[in-house]
Amino acid sequence: MKVLVLGLFAEGPTDHNFLPLVIQRTAEQILAQHEQSGMYEASVLIMRLTKDQKKDRAESILQAAYDACGYHALIVHADADDPEPHKARSERIEPGFRLILETDENVCRDLVAIIPVQAIEAWILADYELLLREVGTDLKAYDLEIPETAKYVQRISKPKKRLEQAVQKAYASRSKRRREIDINFLYQPIGEKINLDLLKQVPSYKQFVEDLTETLINLNLIRRVDR
Repeated sequence: MKVLVLGLFAEGPTDHNFLPLVIQRTAEQILAQHEQSGMYEASVLIMRLTKDQKKDRAESILQAAYDACGYHALIVHADADDPEPHKARSERIEPGFRLILETDENVCRDLVAIIPVQAIEAWILADYELLLREVGTDLKAYDLEIPETAKYVQRISKPKKRLEQAVQKAYASRSKRRREIDINFLYQPIGEKINLDLLKQVPSYKQFVEDLTETLINLNLIRRVDR
């Protein structure tokens, strides 16, 4: 079986625990939908820059593209911190992409942006039933002020704070004998299990799926489906 190798340049450690799993599962779902699951499996490699390599944002993205040379594609993550992704794309994605397209050196030129709105925690809140199970609470989404409809998570202005508050409320409802879970330990198990079809109700994730699909088409790994 061949390996679809994707590089990920993400913003922080918690993103490294969540995004690679979601990206890998998303890529494999796309391949399966195009009858290529028996041909390829996906691997997501985190682009970790050394202190000497870290420069400004655009040059760091360029460095990641150097390091990802030979990969099928490079995925660059930036949280929007805003109800719309346009500012994050124009200020924190496109300058780096332009440097990549302008250089004559060997770099990964197949690029995909991933811009959760407002932040990656909004995606975690999208599958509220999974979150409730992972936290271990009998409380309902309403009790924890979590939207029951996935597409509404992008309306939360500070999703990380909402996630922290929800976890605190869940802990308060449990027996003191039960072990409390640090919020940072939620990212990996939720990344492994989150319902991708449910996540597609979130516009920013749906856009990522469309962009990744287009990239795989351009790489001739899957065929465009006529509608």
